[in-house]
Amino acid sequence: MLYVLCKRESSLEMIELALSIFHKIDAPDTYSCSNMIVGLCKLGRLESALEIFDRMNRIGVLPTRSAVNLLIGELCLMSGKEGSVEKVRVRNTRRPYTILVPNMGGNSGAIQPAVQVFWAVCSSGLLPSAFVVVKLMSELCRLGNTVEAVRVLRIVEERKLTSVQEGYSVVINALCECCRVEEASDLFGRMLSCGLKPKLVVYNSVISMLCKFGKLKDATRVFEIMNKNRCLPDGLTYTALIHSHGEVRNWKVSYDLLMEMLGLGWIPHFHTFNLVESLLREHGQLDLCVKLERKLENQKLQKLCKGGELDAAYEKARSMLEKGIPLSAYARDIFQQVFQKCGKIKIARQLLEKTERVQEPEEINKT
Repeated sequence: MLYVLCKRESSLEMIELALSIFHKIDAPDTYSCSNMIVGLCKLGRLESALEIFDRMNRIGVLPTRSAVNLLIGELCLMSGKEGSVEKVRVRNTRRPYTILVPNMGGNSGAIQPAVQVFWAVCSSGLLPSAFVVVKLMSELCRLGNTVEAVRVLRIVEERKLTSVQEGYSVVINALCECCRVEEASDLFGRMLSCGLKPKLVVYNSVISMLCKFGKLKDATRVFEIMNKNRCLPDGLTYTALIHSHGEVRNWKVSYDLLMEMLGLGWIPHFHTFNLVESLLREHGQLDLCVKLERKLENQKLQKLCKGGELDAAYEKARSMLEKGIPLSAYARDIFQQVFQKCGKIKIARQLLEKTERVQEPEEINKT
C-alpha cells in the first residue's frame, strides 16, 4: 500500500494519506520506512523524511540503500541551492525590493543532516552508492569543510569503494584551492602510495599550488611523477612551471619547457611567450629567440590547418614568409594536404615555392 502511494502515485494528496497510514503502524519495517522516505524526498519534504529516518534509528531499523541514496542526494542538492544565491531586501528606496546576490559563505544548513545520515548508516554497515558519496564530498568541499570530506574519504578508502579515485581528486583539488599545502601534499602522496593514478586535473592543481608558493623543487618532482605515470601535461601544467622558473630567472628550463609545450601542440599565452623571450634576450640567447619564434609560428599554422581554417592558414603562411620565417617540413606537408583536399592545391604550391626560396639562402649560409 505504502509503495503504491509513495512511488507509483506520488503526489501531495497521496503522500499525506501515506503518512496517516504510516503513523498508525506500531512497528514499521525497513520497506515501509524506506518507501516513505523515497516518496517524501521526491516531493521535496526532506524534514519529514529526516523525521522518519530518525525514528528508524531509534527503533533499530535500517533503510534500503536506494532510500539512503535519495535522501543524502537531495540534501546535498538543497545545500547547493542554498549556497548559490541569497535574497536581500533593499529598503533604503521609496519602493523596497528584493534582489538575489551570490551567497559566498554557503549555507550549510542542509549538509549537516546529510553528514549525519551518512555516519548513521555507515556505523550500521551500509554505505551509499559511489556517486552519492562523491556528491557528499564535493558539497562538503564546496562549503570549505575539507576536514569532514577527508573523514568521509577515509571510510571510502577503508571499505575499498570504487569512488576512492574520484574522492581523492575532489578533496585534493579543494585543499589546493584553499592553499592547504601540507594537507594537499600529504593526501597526494597517500594517493600515489595506494597505487592510484591521479588524473590531469589533480596534477595541475598540485603543481599550480606548489608553484604559487615557490616550492619549485616539489612542483618539478610532481611533474616528473606525472610523466612517469604517462599522464600527458596540458597548457596549464606548462604555464605554471614556466612562470615559476621565470620568476627565478631560470631561462634554460623555461625555454626547454616552452619548446616541449609547443612540441605537444599547445599554444602558449602571450604573456608566457613574452616572459621566456625576454629571459632569452636578457641572457644573450638571440639564436634561441629566433628558434622559439619559428616553432611558435609553425605551431599556429598547423593548428589552423587542422581546424580547417584555410583562409586564416593561408594568411598565416604568407605572414611567415614576409617575416622570413620558413615553414617546417611537417607544417608544409599538412598545409599542402589540407589545400589539396579542398581543391586549392595550386594556391598552396605557389606559396610553398616562395617558402623554398626563403629556405634556400639559409641552407647556403649554414654550409
